[in-house]
Amino acid sequence: MTDSTNADGETVLAKAWQRFHAAQTEVLGWMTTSPRYAEWPQHRAKAYHTMMEALAMAYNFAVAPRMANPRVQVNTGWFSDFYTLGQNGPDLFYAVMFLDGAQEYRLTGNMGESPLVLFQLLNHLSGHPDSRAISNHDFADFKIGADGSYDIALSAREQPGNWIALDPACDRHFVLVRRFMGHPGDRPATMHLARTSEIAPDHYAADEFDPVAVARRIDTATDFLKYLIKDFNMGLFDFYSGVGGGYNNMAFLPGTITSQVGSPTSNYAMAVFNLAEDEALVITLDPLPDGVYWSFQLGDVWSRSLDFGARQTSLAMSQIKVDADGACRVVVAHRDPGIANWLDTCRRHQGTVVFRNYKATGQPVPDTRLVKLADLAAALPADTALVTTEERAATLDKRRRAYIQLHGE
Repeated sequence: MTDSTNADGETVLAKAWQRFHAAQTEVLGWMTTSPRYAEWPQHRAKAYHTMMEALAMAYNFAVAPRMANPRVQVNTGWFSDFYTLGQNGPDLFYAVMFLDGAQEYRLTGNMGESPLVLFQLLNHLSGHPDSRAISNHDFADFKIGADGSYDIALSAREQPGNWIALDPACDRHFVLVRRFMGHPGDRPATMHLARTSEIAPDHYAADEFDPVAVARRIDTATDFLKYLIKDFNMGLFDFYSGVGGGYNNMAFLPGTITSQVGSPTSNYAMAVFNLAEDEALVITLDPLPDGVYWSFQLGDVWSRSLDFGARQTSLAMSQIKVDADGACRVVVAHRDPGIANWLDTCRRHQGTVVFRNYKATGQPVPDTRLVKLADLAAALPADTALVTTEERAATLDKRRRAYIQLHGE
């Protein structure tokens, strides 16, 4: 085993631990000294909530994974409304994997009812100073069986058939998978990961016992924590409002510049909403995209998804009502205006709007218009789809049941 003390007699573990705790104070300070924290008291408590979430994710991604038992991790990544930092899409069933480039693996499963499955491979967990995307893969480019089944080899050694190349020098690739659903009630693609190369039972023993190896994981958690707060929690909001020229205005963003794990397959349009109690934001999309998947979603000022399991804070292409003129109009408001395409702010006066558009030939940017609630009817077509209180309740109940079925109780 590696000597656990340095020349000063202090353990490498203790130093790593000190760096991790110093980082907590540092990143919390980024939030609590920000203009949005000072100007909008409504969102101050959520900053601390977000901090706790980031700490949990730092453990789940950097410390918890065991390389001896590779698996497709679902409920420790961007999961339901538990881990939403970075504004996870409600119709994307995410999965996370960690792979050793010296080993070989096989990923098998079935496409289910997923219209799109994207696989993103990085050489290190995000936040690592050398982290970069190695490759991006659309499962539509692989050979898929008539029954929807697939079999993909993952290794540094080139293999026939479906193959994803790993970096032999990287002992801990970070993989992010997006499995799309037209509706949360659909059957998402299934996945099973197995290592096909042989290793000794104690091959990864250092992960458990070696102070240097464990300290390395703690340092990785520190870097990831800083990444989550800097890039997602702080950076996305500032970026949205910056490119939009202020609030309530959507602007185009290619997926590759939104964050290190933004999908190059997607085009995004994003905005920061800032609404008084008597105001609404009307978002018009015309023409409609020709992509495989597109949607609108609301988040809070800390770039977390609003409650999409029980509230209508998102609408996907299969759920949106299109007007007679071929356009769709979505209304962001604090109270239910009886419009089918309503997005619920969950009483947040400020937050974010994300328009996702995957595999489309065009890059439409929705138009935005700030109106008074009293003038909303005049701002919409006469044939705008309406819903009753009973219909809304039924829609929300169906939504809640679908997400419980997907993610569990």
